[in-house]
Amino acid sequence: MTVKPKSKKTAAVVIAFGLLLLGAGACFLTSLWKTRDQREDYRQISSLTYDSVFLSMYPVDTFEEEDFAYFRAMTLFKASYCIPEFSVVEQYMERIMASGNQVTTAYLGLLPHKTDLDSLQALMERYPSVTFEIILPYPSSEYWAGLSESRYEQEKKAYCDFLTALPDMPSFDVNASFYFFASQEWLIANPSNYEEEWLVTAPIARTIMTYSDRAHENLITRENAPALARALEDLIQKLRYQPEDYPDLSDTCIVFFGDSIIGNYIDSTSIPGVVAGLTGAEVFNCGYGGNSAALGPDLLISLPGIVDAFFQGDLTVLPEDTQVYRGTAAYLSNPPQDKKLCFVIHYGFNDYAGGFPLSSEDPLDTGTYCGALRRAVETIRSQAPDARIILSSPLFTAQFQGGAEPNSSGHVLADYVQIVRSLSEELSTDLLDNYQNLGINSENHGLYLLDQVHPNAACRYLMGKNLIRLIEGREQ
Repeated sequence: MTVKPKSKKTAAVVIAFGLLLLGAGACFLTSLWKTRDQREDYRQISSLTYDSVFLSMYPVDTFEEEDFAYFRAMTLFKASYCIPEFSVVEQYMERIMASGNQVTTAYLGLLPHKTDLDSLQALMERYPSVTFEIILPYPSSEYWAGLSESRYEQEKKAYCDFLTALPDMPSFDVNASFYFFASQEWLIANPSNYEEEWLVTAPIARTIMTYSDRAHENLITRENAPALARALEDLIQKLRYQPEDYPDLSDTCIVFFGDSIIGNYIDSTSIPGVVAGLTGAEVFNCGYGGNSAALGPDLLISLPGIVDAFFQGDLTVLPEDTQVYRGTAAYLSNPPQDKKLCFVIHYGFNDYAGGFPLSSEDPLDTGTYCGALRRAVETIRSQAPDARIILSSPLFTAQFQGGAEPNSSGHVLADYVQIVRSLSEELSTDLLDNYQNLGINSENHGLYLLDQVHPNAACRYLMGKNLIRLIEGREQ
């Protein structure tokens, strides 16, 4: 018997049917997996002891129950199921409130385009003993850029409508608080803050959790809700249609020496983290909180000694439980090969606050601010003659009368800034002038500084962007 070959049309039908079956099978397995997560959540709801819950319609896998215990003194149940509809949130709450646990706080991650405010109001009225903390989503700029035009317009409108309608809710600011991060460029525009377009890294999740309280500017109020909607629209419009073009610095290694402005922040929102996230540069954070450039009688080591230890590979002179130790150890354990070297030096505020003299007759006097900086630059030049060196000036402080109060040496903060400017010209280094170019002053410092001294995440992002522009050769 002769078997006739199948026609191309028949073969195509068979292939298409097979692909359909494979797709249906994948959807079924995904649905089965999600159903299993939901069943496991329901089992834990009835078996665990907790006083707070976290239910979300977007991924929150990186939020840790231990952080809620440490920062909020809460025993948290966090649903593992990414809830698809608000009606399922209601089902979860019914089971939670029937579990026998005395739940005082419910964190809800809600999608504006899938949440009806009337239904949300009804949920809050149903459980008046529960305080609701609503964290609205913060998808990355890559998510907004990847949407089709119609989908982009729909979701943007849903977010803005949700924000502007919130203050009209009867329960708004009564037994509910709402928090909004999606209009923060430092968050959504740095790809290093995300594991996926909707899922932030664990350090960023911790930041969002700790900033979701009434002490932070991320709280939505009756007064700021319309402004937040406008800020979101302006930001995602800019990031979608006029994204900034950052250079590829994957061939560059940048080592940061500095005080707490550098060393106190070590995640992707740090200044080194921002530079790495936006450019792909390899960075090493060798900052040391509380340290100064000049060596005083109460200090074990300062900038010149740190630079010496770095190039000599001597970790014994660095305090172990510090970022300067960890950063130097990381560099020494895996020195970058065939990469351009760049060193950033940021000191100044502690030298001013500590009353260290500006200079002396000895140009390399490490007990003075100028001598310490000069000595550090000369050491780098001798050990890495091809490296680029950037001197970074102190930024404005709201303390000590805005830096205008003379210290014990009789100098004001601007004198230390001027030393950096003069040294940069004298030694032919690059200059990152934070004092001049960040635009911080006595009237607006609350937008930039956490405690009148240290930069907040938005300010660190701006400092990182300015540094990138300087490295690239563009004006700050």
